Amino acid sequence: MTIDWDEKKALLQEPNIAKVTQLCDELMERKPGSTVPYIDPVHDEDECRLVSLQGSPGKGTESGFVSHNNDDEAARRATQIYELAELDPRYVMPWNAYPWVREPGSPSALSVQEKTDGLRPFRQFLKINARVSAIIAHGTDASAFLTLYEKTYHSALKNSGIKIYKATALGGRAFAVSEAKQEELLAKNVETYKDAMQRAGIQHL
Repeated sequence: MTIDWDEKKALLQEPNIAKVTQLCDELMERKPGSTVPYIDPVHDEDECRLVSLQGSPGKGTESGFVSHNNDDEAARRATQIYELAELDPRYVMPWNAYPWVREPGSPSALSVQEKTDGLRPFRQFLKINARVSAIIAHGTDASAFLTLYEKTYHSALKNSGIKIYKATALGGRAFAVSEAKQEELLAKNVETYKDAMQRAGIQHL
């Protein structure tokens, strides 16, 4: 399926995503010369109940978007999860702990500074998506970031009744395993999303 990214760009100011688009623009202004990929407008900031949190923008974000329609393995896996969990994308929104595109050749793990830089943006992101009840942290960076977030803002997530789920990263080393093990990891991820959906009262497609 070929995605018309220009068509998606034309939708970035629609009411379902405009505030998140504005946040991405503000973050780019904060670091002149930086890029923050926009969130695919299939998502909906009023309907969002789940956040799918990754470490930092992956290769597929060359499209200009954080999207499960991107051309990389993590995006393809996210698509499989949405399909297998029967999750309508408007109930979930992806975000990155470090939302800026990193320099080529950066170490794969986020530095403490990068995690720290991502705290305020994530807080702003959650204010926009006020109905979130669960965050699925994909990979160790995303989990460590949420621990730092809880410390910094004194258990802000727990106090808001947001449940944190820890899941494997959707690409890279996590899936550099045998096919059978990959199937198992995918199935575990699907279970996690199903559990989060049930908790949030989201109907299956």
